Amino acid sequence: ADVRTGFRHIRGRYFMGNRVETQDRLLAATRQIIINEGIEATSLEHICSVAGFTRGAFYSNFSSKDSLLGILAEAEYSDLIQRLRERVLLWENAQTPASRNDDGDRHLLMENLLFEALDAIHIDQGLYILHSEMLMRSIRDAEWGMRLLDLNREFADQLGSVLHTILTAAGRELTVPIGALTQSVIGVVMRAAGLAGWREAIRAYRSEHSTPTDSGYPAPAPRENHPPVPAAHTASQASPATRSILEVVLVLLYACSREAE
Repeated sequence: ADVRTGFRHIRGRYFMGNRVETQDRLLAATRQIIINEGIEATSLEHICSVAGFTRGAFYSNFSSKDSLLGILAEAEYSDLIQRLRERVLLWENAQTPASRNDDGDRHLLMENLLFEALDAIHIDQGLYILHSEMLMRSIRDAEWGMRLLDLNREFADQLGSVLHTILTAAGRELTVPIGALTQSVIGVVMRAAGLAGWREAIRAYRSEHSTPTDSGYPAPAPRENHPPVPAAHTASQASPATRSILEVVLVLLYACSREAE
């Protein structure tokens, strides 16, 4: 959102004035329904009820439910892409030093940069569910899938650029195509997000049924309230869940690279 002009821009669309609040509430309601109940539960009536609007208000802002879902998907991907770009910009402004010859220094640098990238993505239950629902609909509906194709490629390209930056800073060079590494990392991260969500659901169920448990995994913060990409910090602050992701992705990075000549 651009608060100075009252405009919001998503992939070539401009929204202005009081309409922004209405559209944001409809988008937030749709996102909530998809995460809690699945994409098939996103009827117009249900969306309007959760958002607190009439069908007339809906049609004053979106031409159809499919249009709303498309803009939500664009907003989600655009948000991820922007977070990654902001992280790289922070690295550039901080002038991340070239790695020294000590292998421990290089490993620590790569670990910390990777942690910051994962932190920028903000992996949580909502991310996993929303993107899984979008993927499943893309498989079932080829027309919908075509609409997301370019966005998915743009996200993968941006993540690939981040991974390449991390390896270069650590004095390593790729030995495999960047696309293969990127898709492998996405697979690991999404699997980890799914497991974290599963554990959280079990913990919530046990708590509701008065069964004490402590899985060691903190509840994820709602992604809607995630603050702007923060200043750089280190992997030593990682939660147990994030630490497990870091370890697996680091193995991938080492396996797919070598020391630069």
